Amino acid sequence: ILGVVGVLAAVAAFLLQRSPSAAALDDGTPTTPVLSARRVPELIAAPVANARLQTDLSNWIAQSPATSCLTVQAGGETLFSRNASEPYAGASTQKLVTATAALLSMGPDARLDTVASTATPPVDGVIQGDLYIVGAGDPTITTAAYAAQLYRDRQPILVNDPNRLVEQIKAAGVTRIAGSVVGDGSRYDTQRFHPAWPARYHGQNVVGQLGALMIDDGFESYPPDFQGPGARVPAEDAAAHAALKITTLLREAGVVVDGAPRSGSSPTDTTLTTIATLQSPPLIDIVREMLVESDNDTAELLMKEIGRRESGQGTWAAGVEAANRLLGEAGVDMAGVEIVDGSGLSTDNRVTCNLLMSLITRPETGPLLVEHSSVAGENGTLLEDFDGTELDGRMHAKTGTLNTVTALAGRVDPLQGGSLMFSYIANAPSISGEDADRWHRSLAEILVAYPRGVDIEALLPAGTPPATTSSPAAGDGSSGSGSGSPSTSGPPGAPGTPGSPGSSGAGTSTSTAVPAAATLPTGFDPRRGRG
Repeated sequence: ILGVVGVLAAVAAFLLQRSPSAAALDDGTPTTPVLSARRVPELIAAPVANARLQTDLSNWIAQSPATSCLTVQAGGETLFSRNASEPYAGASTQKLVTATAALLSMGPDARLDTVASTATPPVDGVIQGDLYIVGAGDPTITTAAYAAQLYRDRQPILVNDPNRLVEQIKAAGVTRIAGSVVGDGSRYDTQRFHPAWPARYHGQNVVGQLGALMIDDGFESYPPDFQGPGARVPAEDAAAHAALKITTLLREAGVVVDGAPRSGSSPTDTTLTTIATLQSPPLIDIVREMLVESDNDTAELLMKEIGRRESGQGTWAAGVEAANRLLGEAGVDMAGVEIVDGSGLSTDNRVTCNLLMSLITRPETGPLLVEHSSVAGENGTLLEDFDGTELDGRMHAKTGTLNTVTALAGRVDPLQGGSLMFSYIANAPSISGEDADRWHRSLAEILVAYPRGVDIEALLPAGTPPATTSSPAAGDGSSGSGSGSPSTSGPPGAPGTPGSPGSSGAGTSTSTAVPAAATLPTGFDPRRGRG
């Protein structure tokens, strides 16, 4: 019987593919034969919907640069794949690599606590000597003034106020420090700028003064409101700058500090007394901040912390080596992958669509990445482009943006229910922000409209009452066919429809040349933002 049903389903699917709308019976009399394929409508709907999805995506990727890859899955089944094993620069989708390696190395509950300690315990409120502020790579230590100017129109999602450390020091009874506040960033090396990054990043302040101890991303001055990262001035010594900030806050709180702030290493030949601890947010919250805001500083500090945890060396080289090993041991598809940094700022990084799909679908860590990425229309790098659209709240994804790269990887929850996982990368000599946004939007519109063009109710046995569709829980990986009657025409922005890349407005696909100008999207912040 199942063989007969399968044959009937294939025939029905062929006929439906030729005529998208199934005709209803002339009367309401239940006359459906027992062996009719209409009694198993999913067998008909799935191949039709998948075939149309493949056509839509084939037309869509034809408008993307030739050096592009795309893969789409539902419930572990690959629905579309093009150049998925080809290595490309992935820009900030590289942060998915860093996030996974960090979670494998440390676990989601790990913390990067900053400790205030002394070589001798305070007596009668006085510390006879220096107060050491020992950093552990917390990238979120931020003053209110710095947070106020960090973004154009919103506050950062994660701030660890250094005043909390000062309040603890004062609560411990400290009234005077006879020595200096000494910033200790020795957990990591002193390399502040990756050699693979373009020299122009120096003047653009793409990253701050990277170090195990830094406050306000290591910037010593900045305007009172958002003027872009170029208006910020990095400190020469991140740890010394942090010591200066803590000294200022202590004095404002009424604690006397005799000496001038400086950087240095805490003594290793004596047991230190802990005065206070500035607990960092848990790692999973730090990962969320990195993915949602595309924070380059956070990504690079995590890469160095991976190296420190795995080999005792807080360097980029140690972090990269450890990340490769951790991901390989975890079964991640690393073929063709080359890790250079943690943020994706270097165009020497190489990732594949298969790698990104492997990361976001890995059962142990994939859901954490997806659920802690930017949400369309709600936050982070996907806030503006999808606000008020049908994608609002229905896409969780990590963006990637450089002058020569655009990328997007995550999950779309279709209007009819279920989930589609996807990864997309495009490389070209020049990609404008406008084109990148348009490609992302039209891809998401195709995915959110899945399954397109199949009227399930029309396929049910005659006389069957319509079922009520409920959307499965986000991230369940099912593809869901729903019970509504979606339009047989393409979704808004789909290839071959008005408003899509390369559309002629007459249902045909045409090629578009790679744009000549390399412009960045409005409000682009190359340190935290559209990366």
